[in-house]
Amino acid sequence: MAKRKSEQGSTALSNRIDGTVASCDSAGNLITDIANDSVAGLVGDENISVKFGDHETFGIFPTNHGEPDATLVASLGESGFVQIEIVGISLSEMLGIKSGVKVAVAW
Repeated sequence: MAKRKSEQGSTALSNRIDGTVASCDSAGNLITDIANDSVAGLVGDENISVKFGDHETFGIFPTNHGEPDATLVASLGESGFVQIEIVGISLSEMLGIKSGVKVAVAW
């Protein structure tokens, strides 16, 4: 499987992108080091798996996704990097996820 390191720090494989949680924002959302541009073509595909720590969600949503409260969502973050959130709840606080946790987007 071919491997390449992106400018942001994430690693792309032929059917997977590996990265990490780079930071948590003030709302407790996880900001990864996976650039939005590297997954923009995957938005709307519900077969996409986003794994982080011992947790997983499916699909990558646009920035303004409109998903209901308490939904676990991976989306194109306003920061330019993939964001993982539980809508309306601090994911970082609820699950204890901090910077450095591995993230994998697979299809």
